[in-house]
Amino acid sequence: MNFKDSEFLLALLIVIVTALFMVAAFLYWIDVSFFLGPLRFSHWLAIIGTSYIAIGTPVFVVLKRYYPQKIEVLVRYHIYVNLLFFLLVSIHFAVHLGRLFLFFPSLWTGLAIYITLALEVISGFIERFPSTGQITHKINRFIHAGLIVVFFLVIVFHVLLNLGIL
Repeated sequence: MNFKDSEFLLALLIVIVTALFMVAAFLYWIDVSFFLGPLRFSHWLAIIGTSYIAIGTPVFVVLKRYYPQKIEVLVRYHIYVNLLFFLLVSIHFAVHLGRLFLFFPSLWTGLAIYITLALEVISGFIERFPSTGQITHKINRFIHAGLIVVFFLVIVFHVLLNLGIL
């Protein structure tokens, strides 16, 4: 097994752990719905996760341009840390999906954010661990970068809607 294989296995392990946490949150095997200050803990997880991704991704883009000699370290950090923050957002999303129908929230912007992040993770896997060659590197980079733009737009709408501004 070479280093690239171990990188893939670690990234895949984080995705599997994310799926397990989502199932546990959906079925309420873990309680993340308690209040911590004005918001539920699951909301704090989502705020922390999306805030890091929203701040960390542009910082990554800038750092890789200024420090091209450190690209491998920066890319690994970008992959694993973003996957861990995706885990936090996934827990929040699973909790909302697991709510009783009577208390079911409006999911439109939250669903859009989650789908965008999930597609971002998939395109990141394709970017870092190409296997089939069915999608070109150039097209995948365009998709990966474009999804970040969508992510930012939907985050703005999600926040404005939930604050009652829109």
